[in-house]
Amino acid sequence: MTARQPHDEDGMLASELAILMPALLLLIMLAVQFGLWAHASQLARAAADEAAYTAALPGAANETGQVAAAGLLTQAGHLTDIQIDIDRTETLVVATVTGVAPQVVPGFRWSVSATAAATPERFIPQGQR
Repeated sequence: MTARQPHDEDGMLASELAILMPALLLLIMLAVQFGLWAHASQLARAAADEAAYTAALPGAANETGQVAAAGLLTQAGHLTDIQIDIDRTETLVVATVTGVAPQVVPGFRWSVSATAAATPERFIPQGQR
């Protein structure tokens, strides 16, 4: 017969799990939060591109670019507190989109911002080229 081992480790697995599981769940939630932030960054970049290129079209106003970017963000969703700013000069149209990524982990508010620039298109008659 074998000698019985002392029961010093009874319940150790349960206490180890009670300590490690919240940390593991937080790590998983942080990974998901990072993925949502990365996706929101991509959306902000796409919306800034859309705003800049639409506002750079001949005869287009800044509001046209803002409406185009807002339409893209409405379809894609996921961003809150959206702000779309367009600055225009004679040679450049710059669009900046800012917003907040969805929140999974309480206390983490990750904002995103993207800027895109485009050269305004203009019609040059054949004789002036």
